[in-house]
Amino acid sequence: MKQYIKVIWNKGRDWFVLFCIFTATFSYAMFQGGFVSWFLFYSFLPFGLYAVAVLLYPLKKWNVARDVKLQPRFAGDHLSYDIHITRSSAFLVYMAAVKEESNLLDQEERTIYPLFQRNAVIPYERSFVERGEYEFFTISIEISDLLGIVKKKAYFLLQQRFIVYPQIHKIDIPFLLAGIEEGKNEVSTGNQSTTLVTGIREYQPGDRLGSIDWKATARKATLISKEFGHYHERSIIIIADVMGPLYFEERMSFLASMLIHEETKRKKVDFLLAGDALFSQKTSEQREVENLLHHLARAQPISNRAFETEFQNIAIQKQHSFMVIVSQVTGTLIGQIQSKLSPHAKASLIVVKNEGAGLSDEEAVIVNGIQSSALTIEVVHIDLPLSLKEVRAEISE
Repeated sequence: MKQYIKVIWNKGRDWFVLFCIFTATFSYAMFQGGFVSWFLFYSFLPFGLYAVAVLLYPLKKWNVARDVKLQPRFAGDHLSYDIHITRSSAFLVYMAAVKEESNLLDQEERTIYPLFQRNAVIPYERSFVERGEYEFFTISIEISDLLGIVKKKAYFLLQQRFIVYPQIHKIDIPFLLAGIEEGKNEVSTGNQSTTLVTGIREYQPGDRLGSIDWKATARKATLISKEFGHYHERSIIIIADVMGPLYFEERMSFLASMLIHEETKRKKVDFLLAGDALFSQKTSEQREVENLLHHLARAQPISNRAFETEFQNIAIQKQHSFMVIVSQVTGTLIGQIQSKLSPHAKASLIVVKNEGAGLSDEEAVIVNGIQSSALTIEVVHIDLPLSLKEVRAEISE
């Protein structure tokens, strides 16, 4: 019952206020009489009638559209769009407050004064858009009378979604992949290879002439063919920390840079992202790369869980080389990596830091104490520009 009363009050409040003002001014003029009281009534009359017209005005019939001129794709890109408002009648609208309802930060309310104009364009711009998934929901328009006594508001559903991937940097990906490619191994497939002979057999119709073993043929006085192994290269395994808050954005930028690099696209890469949940994805197709970029765009740091705990639970096949991407080196992590290494496999630890930040003293001691040649460590520096949030923090200080 209370909810119904509240709804009725919200809809009829402006009419009730206008009725009270009209009644008060007219009663004052009738009972008081004289020039002043009637002057007050007639002076308020045009403002009151305009307020009534505002309440009766069909605001929902306005045509509102959003025209995105420049849509960001990667963090740091520019966003530019216009809101177009068109109305059929030239009704006097003294003021209109336009607000974009979205999950974009700093979406301030814009105030326009269209008066009798039928068309209005409101530009919106952001010079730096951060990584993430953004969605526009509705555009709200609120008009009021000249005295601000009554207000009328309408919502226009204009849903639109776009995703901003992490910032891309130029990184020597072939150099980083070379460390584990030297230790990668091969497994059997159905594609024939002429690099390794595994046995001989009698010649069968359809065998290639180049597969005949002439020495064995001469010994046995019958055609003998060679048998070959069937091999292909295993995919590269890359395990990344997508949970630690330290240099989180730098790490997301590094992973995105790896994904779109041509060297990564040409190879078979298995990504294992240890974050809110273990996310596994191959990169043999463009659709799979897009899925990974979407995951990186939405990822958020987790401070109450350690990457070492998740890494310990990841099973890596023996004889398989792999790469681990983190931002902090610990003795526990080094021990876990070495425990997953087999005699003929290699591992590469990529430590992603901000530009100008190096290994701490504790990290340097751990790295210098590594004796195994099968584990290589590379420090990669990612220079990210200041986000709007960081800029505001500096200004406030």
